[in-house]
Amino acid sequence: MGFDTDVPGSSSSSLSNNAPLLPTHRLPLASSIQSSVFYMVPAHYIRRRGVLLFLLCMAAISFLHYLYLTPSHSFSSSRPLAQEDDDGNVDYLDYSLLGQIRERPQGGAAPVNGIDNDGFEVVKEPFMAFKGKDGRKGHAKAGTEEEPATTIQFDFVAHPWSSAQEQQNKDRQSKVRGMIEHAWKGYIQHASPHDELRSVTGQGIDPLHGWGATLVEGLDTLWLAGLRDEYREAKTKFLDMVQEHQWKVVGVEDDKADVRFFDGVVRYLGSLLSIAELEEREGEETDPRILGAAIGLADRLLLAFKGVNRALPASRIFPNGTLAANEALSGKVSLAEVGTFQLEFRKLSQLSNDSKYSAVVKISSFTYLRSRHPSATLTWYCISIVENYVASFGSLSDSFYEYLLKTFILTGDTNFRDQYEASIEAMHKHLLSYNSKNAGQYAVLGIYDTATETLVPKMDHISCFAPGLLVLGARVLGRSKDMAIAQALMETCVLSYKNSETGLGADEIAFLATEHRRGKEFEMPMPSGFYLIDPEYVLRPETVESLFILYRTTGNIKYQEYAWSIVEAIEKNCKTQFAYSALANVMDASEGMTDHMPSHFVAETLKYLYLIFSPPEQVSLDEYLFTTQGHLVRFSKVKQQ
Repeated sequence: MGFDTDVPGSSSSSLSNNAPLLPTHRLPLASSIQSSVFYMVPAHYIRRRGVLLFLLCMAAISFLHYLYLTPSHSFSSSRPLAQEDDDGNVDYLDYSLLGQIRERPQGGAAPVNGIDNDGFEVVKEPFMAFKGKDGRKGHAKAGTEEEPATTIQFDFVAHPWSSAQEQQNKDRQSKVRGMIEHAWKGYIQHASPHDELRSVTGQGIDPLHGWGATLVEGLDTLWLAGLRDEYREAKTKFLDMVQEHQWKVVGVEDDKADVRFFDGVVRYLGSLLSIAELEEREGEETDPRILGAAIGLADRLLLAFKGVNRALPASRIFPNGTLAANEALSGKVSLAEVGTFQLEFRKLSQLSNDSKYSAVVKISSFTYLRSRHPSATLTWYCISIVENYVASFGSLSDSFYEYLLKTFILTGDTNFRDQYEASIEAMHKHLLSYNSKNAGQYAVLGIYDTATETLVPKMDHISCFAPGLLVLGARVLGRSKDMAIAQALMETCVLSYKNSETGLGADEIAFLATEHRRGKEFEMPMPSGFYLIDPEYVLRPETVESLFILYRTTGNIKYQEYAWSIVEAIEKNCKTQFAYSALANVMDASEGMTDHMPSHFVAETLKYLYLIFSPPEQVSLDEYLFTTQGHLVRFSKVKQQ
């Protein structure tokens, strides 16, 4: 699951049942718009352009925010939502999209429980309780779940592949290996040592510090695919680069060469730790330069904790150690940034036998956020707490929740388990909506606005990591209701692929009334009511990541079939003479490619597509976790502390 650097990610006293939510903070590099009541612009922008320009910008931002994001509240629906009989069966009304059952809005007006002026359905609590295939309601109370599983992965030993299935998987895995080779060859020949490849024109670009992001992030993918010659050549080249640049941003003047903490951790540090463990696990002599490079990078990243508030890492670090983001954004960083380093820093302490890295993270973000709002199940993302915000499991929030569960699995620290479970309960309560026409087959993980206590069923591609996370939690913690939710969310993510013209998923979708469309939001001709907001396909990994985890935990081959359809769609629509490129519009391939192969395509998308067809013992989920950027972390059986 990748962090969206193009569109970056407290509690509210107005929320009931002590279940406040974390915000989705969309943070462009120059300015930020985060919630319905809070805006920020860097101080240097004001100094350079003057107060008048600042006021004009704020007016424009406020107008756009009102035009596209603010839900309407002209009147409320008086019609009943749905009725349950004595057996718990729901009698649905004729008209519905997702969430609660609604009456059709009258004359384009926008009831709170209905459709707003932008065509989004907004919903007020309580949501209709979700029912899985076994008929259980999704909002089960704590203590009613089954016992945790002794293993995470499905028992493939007791239920082995048939000979025909084994051959089919070998053939499909071979096909994906060929895709890895094609992408890698194009990158090495036309972009290395740059970060990423412009895959139509065959040029290199450096959006990620110029440290060779694809070069290092692809290492563990090459290893797993058995491309050892390519692996050794790339590893040597990358380590030689580190020796030269010493983790200083390449090609940028020092006063502008700030290192992004998040990218440094999840892309570079995570990659180095992953290959160190893979080499050690398979008995090869581990190159000492790998761990040395990881330590050198981590020591620099530790500077992020030297700010005014040492519990929260600054998002950017200059060569002289100053913390740029804390100055420009008053210490405010995205939720993902303050919570996505636990796995990497703790694993580095294990491998280096130096406790200073784990010591820092033990007293960092989670402790601080809980101290500020002890009742919060989903907490505000930063130093300054506001009462109204927008929350989601999508961009800029995603990996915070992911690392709660995975840090518990790695360490056994029950504080992370408890915070994860509280967060997931709040997710059930505030963020989920369902398609009643399909009896709960599809679910949407939407965006919740605490100011209006409404849910907007918009879902970005990044949110499709959630099915995999929920399944891991269901297996490790015995949360069977999360399994039903995960399966419904997975079907929604897959459907967004199936029902596009190219067979690929858009970067952001929504569930809109056909008669209510405006601006860039246009109808996606799907029978289940999906519409496009951002039609681009960015070669993202989240859907195939969840497919891999659901297959490995359930043994259900339909998830392999879904993945194979995506393989064929990528090969048909995204392949170039050099590698693979993102698409401009999943509904119209003729609009062309965007001339970009992000590093996450090799690091994650192709890795998960390769592993879903691999023998189940390769990278077993009972032995390995995946970081948010798809790199591997070995763990022992969970021992709760």
